[in-house]
Amino acid sequence: MAKKALGKGLGALIRGASSDTVPDAKVELRPGESVSQVPIADLIPSPLQPRKHFAEGSLDELKQSIDQLGIIQPLIIRRVDGQMELIAGERRWRASKMVGLETVPVIERPSSDREVLEMALIENLQRQDLNAIEEAEGYVRLAKDFGLKQDIIAKRVGKSRASVANSMRLLDLQPSIQRHLADGHLTVGHAKAILGIKDPKEQIVVSDQILRQNMTVRSAEKFVQNYHKTGRKKSSSKSKVVDPHITAIQNRLRDHFATQTVIHHTDKKGRIEIEYYGNDDLGRILNLLGLDLD
Repeated sequence: MAKKALGKGLGALIRGASSDTVPDAKVELRPGESVSQVPIADLIPSPLQPRKHFAEGSLDELKQSIDQLGIIQPLIIRRVDGQMELIAGERRWRASKMVGLETVPVIERPSSDREVLEMALIENLQRQDLNAIEEAEGYVRLAKDFGLKQDIIAKRVGKSRASVANSMRLLDLQPSIQRHLADGHLTVGHAKAILGIKDPKEQIVVSDQILRQNMTVRSAEKFVQNYHKTGRKKSSSKSKVVDPHITAIQNRLRDHFATQTVIHHTDKKGRIEIEYYGNDDLGRILNLLGLDLD
C-alpha cells in the first residue's frame, strides 16, 4: 500500500508513490511537461541534497529491481547553468549507473533552491532515508538559508513543530556525538538524554559512558539524572592542574578524529588514547592516520 505523501512538495510531483520502482507509480505531469530520455552521464547530483550517505545494501536491492524492470518512475531534474541537476531520484540515478544504463527517463521542472531542498527533504523523510543528523541539517538550512520559521517548516514536511524543533536541537551536540548518532551507534532517544548536559566536555564523557556500557534509552536518562547529582562533584574533587598546552593538543586531536581522545602526560612519558566503536570506526581512524592495512 502506498504511503501517504508528506507535505505538498513531493505530492505535487508524484502521486501515490512510496518506493523507487513501484510498477503502478504514476507521475503527474504539469502542462507543457513530458518524459524524455537523457544520457545518464549528463546528470549531476544536487548540492542541496540533504542525504549524505547511501547504504550499499539498499542500492544493491534497487539495482536488482532496475535491472529487471527498468526505471518505472522518472527522475525530476532542473537546469542550472546549462547542467541538468537532480531534484528527486538520486538513488535511482546511482543504481542506474551501477546497472550500466546509458540513458534514464526524466521530467524537467524549473524549481527554486528552496523548492529543491523541500522536495529532497520530503522525499527522503517519506522513505525514511535520512539519518537524524541529515534531517536536522535540512531543517536548519531551510531556516537559515531561506528564512523559514519552524512552524512553516513543519507544515511543509508534514511534521509537528515540536518534532522539527527537537530535531534541530541535535546539532547542539558535539561533533563526535553527532557522528555516533548519524552512524546509528546512538539513537535519538540517547541524544535527547545527552542534551540534558550543557557542558560540551561533559556531553562527550556521558556519551562515551552510554556507548561503553551499551545503555538503553531509559538507562541513559537515569544515568544523566544521576550525573547531574554526582558527576560534577566527583569531577571537581578529582580535578588536577592540567597543562593548557596539552589540553589544547587533546582538543585538536578529538576534533580531528571526531571521537573521545585523551592524553595522559607527564614530563617523562605518556600515552594517547583514541576511542573507536566497531571495525568501521577503527578503519576510519586508521585512514585518518594514513595507515592502510589491506
